[in-house]
Amino acid sequence: MDLNLAGKTVIVTGGGSNIGRAIALGFAKEGANVVIAEIDEMQGNKVAEEASVGGGSAITIKTDVTDMESVMVMVKRTLEEFGKLDVLVNNVGWVMYNTFRRKSLVECDRELGLNVWSTLNCTKAVTDHMIERKYGKIINISSTAGLFGLPRVAVYSLCKGGIISFTKSLARELGRYGINVNAVCP
Repeated sequence: MDLNLAGKTVIVTGGGSNIGRAIALGFAKEGANVVIAEIDEMQGNKVAEEASVGGGSAITIKTDVTDMESVMVMVKRTLEEFGKLDVLVNNVGWVMYNTFRRKSLVECDRELGLNVWSTLNCTKAVTDHMIERKYGKIINISSTAGLFGLPRVAVYSLCKGGIISFTKSLARELGRYGINVNAVCP
């Protein structure tokens, strides 16, 4: 299937496993240049190698998406390597199953970092480049937990509901610059 992605440059956060892996491989199969922004560099490299064997082009950049400095380095290296950025997929996410009253504030903070700060940091880091080019796609991976709220994942539901609202706000704010912002709720 030709999705007109050949030569596009795509960042996939958390592209080393699960949904992120499938997203990275899918973009690579379509001929995109894929940057796997992954804290687990070894796992990211495995996916990059798999993507390259499948006909695509992929590199891994070790990134802590909860740390803005690490994210800025990742975006800078992406631009140095490929000269442009067309698509950002904010895929990183994490849930710790437990009742809200039994979850520690440290655990809550970790969920907020991986589910909210990651999306905010990466989006903030690419927005100026996309506005300059008057082109870009930002895809935020949310969850049905953000739509309906689910037991034992209250903090995750809070985060993913926030991602949905963030996406709607940014779509209205950035659309005038040719930037599409969407959320997907697997």
